[in-house]
Amino acid sequence: MKFSLLICLALAWLTTAGAAEPKPITVKVGQEFKLTLQYNMATGYQWVLAKPPEAKLVKLLGTEYKRLDPKLIGAGGDMVWTFQALAEGKTEMGLNFVRPWDKGSKPAETTNFVVVIQPKTDTEKKPAPNPGS
Repeated sequence: MKFSLLICLALAWLTTAGAAEPKPITVKVGQEFKLTLQYNMATGYQWVLAKPPEAKLVKLLGTEYKRLDPKLIGAGGDMVWTFQALAEGKTEMGLNFVRPWDKGSKPAETTNFVVVIQPKTDTEKKPAPNPGS
C-alpha cells in the first residue's frame, strides 16, 4: 500500500529571510511524500532545490507543474516535488525561488524543511498472509 503525504505551502507562509526556520516533515521508510509550492511560471521565477536532502535518506522522484486554471493564460499554479524516504534518519533540505539565469541575485523566497524518517512498524514490515497457502 502506497501512502503519500501532501504538504501544501502558500507563498505567504514562506519567508524571505536568509535562513528560514525548517518546517518538520515526518515520514516512514518507504513512504512517498510531496511538497507543493505555489508560483506563477509566467514570472520567470521557479523553485530550485538549493540544499538537496541526503541521497542515502531521501530520493527525489520527480517534479510537476500544475496550473490552477489551464484555460487562463499566465495563471499561477503549483510546483509539486515528489520524494521517497529510503532509510531511517534525519536530513534537511532547502528550496529557493529564483530566476535561474540571474546568477548574482538573491532568492525572492526561501523555504527549508527537516525530514525525519522513522522505521516502519512491525505490522508494516510483515507481508500480508496468503489465504491460498
